[in-house]
Formats: sequence, structure tokens, C-alpha cells
Amino acid sequence: MYDSIATLKGNPTATYDEYGNETVTYTDRTVYVMPRSVYQSEFYNASQSGLHPSITFVIANRADYNGERLIEWQNKLYNVIRADWNGQRDAISLICEERIKNG
Repeated sequence: MYDSIATLKGNPTATYDEYGNETVTYTDRTVYVMPRSVYQSEFYNASQSGLHPSITFVIANRADYNGERLIEWQNKLYNVIRADWNGQRDAISLICEERIKNG
């Protein structure tokens, strides 16, 4: 069931204040998702490339996904490793890894 809300983060835009401090903002879009576990084979294959998938988000309508590389869910930010249609008629699966905060 697609009853969980996530935020797709669009392309970042950097702005600078009068002191030269950078602020990055994103064009956000809210979508309904179905969070799923990562398949063992997906985890194994990705780990061979140094990636660590931790969750899959299924979006009911693939037209709602525009190639965003970041998704926020439950106050955590995730990198989209890859998008997979996997034979699904309209849905798209986003295989993601949790983004580690610096500092």
C-alpha cells in the first residue's frame, strides 16, 4: 500500500550570502511510496561496487519520478542508487542507500 510520504529532492541550487556562505536548496516534490526491504541479491551485487543499499521505495506511477538522485523519508536522506521498472506496468522501484552526514 502506498501510504507513506517521501520527498523527492530535485536539482540543487546554490546561493551565497554577503559573507560568501553557501546555502543549497532543492526543488522538493512529495510522493506516496511503499518502502520495501532490499533483496539479498540486490544488496550483494551493489556491495561488489562499493554501494550499500538499505531500502527500496516503490512509487506507484513512474511518471512521478523525474530522475531525482535524493529522496527524504522519515527525516533521513537517501541517495538513489538506481531506478528499476522490473516489468512493473506503472510502478518504479528506487533502490537507495542512506546518506551519511558529514561531521
